[in-house]
Amino acid sequence: MSRGGALPWTPVKIGWISGVSRLGARALIPEQLEFVKSLPGDPDWKLGTNFPYGGPPDAPDEELRPVPIAMAAAVNLTHFFLASQPIRRPSRRRAWRDLRASCDLLLLVTNSCGSQLVQALERGPQSGATLRVFSLGSVDWGASRLEQRVKLRGSLDHVGVPGSKRDDVTVEGLGHMDYARSDEVRGIVGEWVLGELQRAGHGEA
Repeated sequence: MSRGGALPWTPVKIGWISGVSRLGARALIPEQLEFVKSLPGDPDWKLGTNFPYGGPPDAPDEELRPVPIAMAAAVNLTHFFLASQPIRRPSRRRAWRDLRASCDLLLLVTNSCGSQLVQALERGPQSGATLRVFSLGSVDWGASRLEQRVKLRGSLDHVGVPGSKRDDVTVEGLGHMDYARSDEVRGIVGEWVLGELQRAGHGEA
């Protein structure tokens, strides 16, 4: 059953949110999906797609087909600038409200312009789940408005914008595309998730 939305009710939801390389795509690449699955918590709490969540991704074979770097960069740049403004699409705002209404604790790992997307969706009064965010990378200008956010950056990640929040954690030798495949990053984020679960009274599932 769900509380006020399309997503099934669970006490916690854990997911990944980032920009995408293809417009309309929701499929996570294998490394991102394995990252989410590897985190502490009940498997039913894990979100298996990018935002907006719920149901299987559409045409996953098409979404995961390699995309030219120039096209991926242009799509992500569009996402970044759109996320600098309130997200006005009713379907996206409704999906965000449904997500917040479907759990008590929402733990999101953001990458690329994911923090930008979250802060744009968070504009205005919000109700429902307690939101905690772990930001990977430095493309999150303006997302310092988010409360309860931890930020990690790879020492070789030079893709960024002025005014981003200071780094809470720096991991040596990681570039902009390396976060999802790094065992060290998975371990750090896993400890954060476990700590948030314990503070919320859920322990280690």
